Amino acid sequence: MACERLNESSAKKLLAGADSFLFDCDGVLWDGRGVIPGSLETIKKLKALGKKVFYVTNNSSKTRDGYLQKAKQFGFPATVDEIVCTAYIAALYLKNKQFKGKVFVVGNTAMGQELDAVGIAHTGIGPAPTVGGIPDWVDLKWDSDIKCVLVGFDADISYMKILRAASYLQRPECLFVGTNEDTHLPVNNSATRIPGTGTMVIAVAFPAQRKPVIVGKPEPPMFEELKKLHNLNSDRCVMVGDRLESDIGLAKSCGLKSMLVLSGVTSEAELPKPNPAQATGSDIPVVPDFYTNCLGDLGKFI
Repeated sequence: MACERLNESSAKKLLAGADSFLFDCDGVLWDGRGVIPGSLETIKKLKALGKKVFYVTNNSSKTRDGYLQKAKQFGFPATVDEIVCTAYIAALYLKNKQFKGKVFVVGNTAMGQELDAVGIAHTGIGPAPTVGGIPDWVDLKWDSDIKCVLVGFDADISYMKILRAASYLQRPECLFVGTNEDTHLPVNNSATRIPGTGTMVIAVAFPAQRKPVIVGKPEPPMFEELKKLHNLNSDRCVMVGDRLESDIGLAKSCGLKSMLVLSGVTSEAELPKPNPAQATGSDIPVVPDFYTNCLGDLGKFI
């Protein structure tokens, strides 16, 4: 199955068949250099048409309030209820499971703030002190209250953090939750490759020999929360993103329409090509319904 490049006819059809639009943020609305041209105008036009607009990001380094401030700083019209980020979803996931105990966090302060907001105790955020060598490591003291390891974006990740997280996960009752598995961050027109949260998740999962529950895209929890809060109809929602695996993957897992923009991680050369040999099984490629260069292209047809 091939995806279709967006044109005036397909854009009008997409708009007519949708009440709600879900947008990834980094690489779609903005990137490391600022607002992506045309994105702000498109969001404003969609809202003027009466469409619901949501900001759905795998970024765990900000709280919902933090993301609200960033959106407003760039001029995007938003309310906190329109924002879903993985720091929030991870905390909500544990709250909904009626989690009791303490969380060891390989992550950042935003994740801690969202855990605090739902009354869940945690430890581990910030640089971990170095402790000797192997003889000292085998005699480390372990907190018996730790019942979950939560991994998100952590610029302070270290050998000691990985050691502690993997060791806690040897307890069968200890939950293992990851915010997302994105490979790298979108920085357009740059030679720099910034490792994403998937780097941290796999660093813990590999020695722990356990698979985490992922709460971010492409898994359903993010959309399910929005659906419940805003009474959304999956058939009339469009997911717009720059990543095939996470953004378009979420659309496929939740029954949403999808549009890929080429302003972030994915290039046109990476779009799946029709291949009958991949028609069954786990090799089925993640294919968006439409693709275009940037979000501003949709705005031109509104």
